[in-house]
Amino acid sequence: MGLSLSWIATKGAARSHVLGVLGLAAQGEPFSSAPVPAPSDFAAFEWNDWVFVISSNCAFADRERIRAVSQDSVAVGAYLEEHVMASGAFGAAGGELTWSVQHDSELGLEHLETWGDPPEVLATIHATLLKELLSDDEVDFIFDVPVELAASVCGFNPNTFNRPVELQELSVVQRELMKLVDQPLPSQMHRSEAAKPEAPAKPGFFSRLFSRRR
Repeated sequence: MGLSLSWIATKGAARSHVLGVLGLAAQGEPFSSAPVPAPSDFAAFEWNDWVFVISSNCAFADRERIRAVSQDSVAVGAYLEEHVMASGAFGAAGGELTWSVQHDSELGLEHLETWGDPPEVLATIHATLLKELLSDDEVDFIFDVPVELAASVCGFNPNTFNRPVELQELSVVQRELMKLVDQPLPSQMHRSEAAKPEAPAKPGFFSRLFSRRR
């Protein structure tokens, strides 16, 4: 079964502040566990001076939440959805979104949408994985670009991070801050822009997935 996961990492802000901004609170006692797959809808841990909030909801790490938690810190967030081979990473600082990188296999295995000023290592990561793709065009190597880029900032890559950490399960305490937002996949945005005005855009994968949970 494919992995569906998103995470937000902040550096320079207390965990209590981050959780408050996200409308979350600790639930139960912390326990030692690997963070992947996510043990619950939401969980938090700290590693290398970063505070991480992970979620089994891949729409959790959206631009607005990442911007909000970066008011007094730096933040990076990412999502991956292996069922549709879509992934993305976003960076923010001082309350402003600074960069984003997204991949959507529906727009081609080489598709990579970038905005802003992403870390310079993006060029190296992209070139390495593009070379792999050109040698084997049946594997979606570019899917890993956003994930590896986010890891270059905060050190967390769910595909390789298997060390145990002190995980704290979280519950939603401010539902108005936790309304699920559909992460706009590039392919859905592309179809929406190309559609005639009278033709409603087809609901995105995340909308269809999470509408059943509301």
